[in-house]
Amino acid sequence: MLTYEYPSNETVRSLLRLEYLFHRQDIFMQSDDPEHHLNAISLLFDIGDVTSRADLKSNLLKELDRQRLYLCGLRQEQAVNSEALESVLLEIEKSLLSLNNLIGKPNTLINENEWLSVIRSRLSVAGATSPVDLPSLYCWQQLPADQRRAQLHSYTPAFNDWKTTCHLFLKLLRQSGDAITYSTENGSFQLPMTGKSYQLIRVDVNNQILIPEISANKHVLLIRFLQSSTTGKPPAYTGAIEFNLTLCNL
Repeated sequence: MLTYEYPSNETVRSLLRLEYLFHRQDIFMQSDDPEHHLNAISLLFDIGDVTSRADLKSNLLKELDRQRLYLCGLRQEQAVNSEALESVLLEIEKSLLSLNNLIGKPNTLINENEWLSVIRSRLSVAGATSPVDLPSLYCWQQLPADQRRAQLHSYTPAFNDWKTTCHLFLKLLRQSGDAITYSTENGSFQLPMTGKSYQLIRVDVNNQILIPEISANKHVLLIRFLQSSTTGKPPAYTGAIEFNLTLCNL
């Protein structure tokens, strides 16, 4: 089962990108391969650029605080699992506090590091991270893997709260909707939205060669299934298909 996600605003899109960057960084950081550690350095720059956006931090804090207030209102509901509710509220409050207390841009340490700045400037040039162009990087890559990994971790403390908060927000958002199974006979699907918008639309498909092309507004949700192609424009799929649709909104 493949899951495709369609964000309806830039805040959710940026957080999905950030989640993707953190996931890739974890993979490369766990490796002992020096080339993977170079990839981890490259990802530090990308993560730093995304998390340094003041609007993203402000919007994320507002969304989490709004969700906190909503969940606080459920404390009097008898049908609610109070233990699970308090656990989620504690997570939200911790994330709000830690992210709100971050001062300055999280990539300051990276930007002030001359060695990293040189690497960053060479990443945009084809082959410019070779030993010929960056002997200092080549020398660093010969160090023991644990030593390299420890140095990489020393650059990430400012991102840890971002990582936790990003994962928490997306977890709450994904859990806010229930998957419903739909089917279509001609590869396209339309669903009236009755004036309601959603922050995230998720489509699960079993067929690994199909890609959902999604567009949505307050009036209608359109899904057109395409056949995967690596040689040209994906052709439209016109057969029958069953899929799961989840509409998520905090």
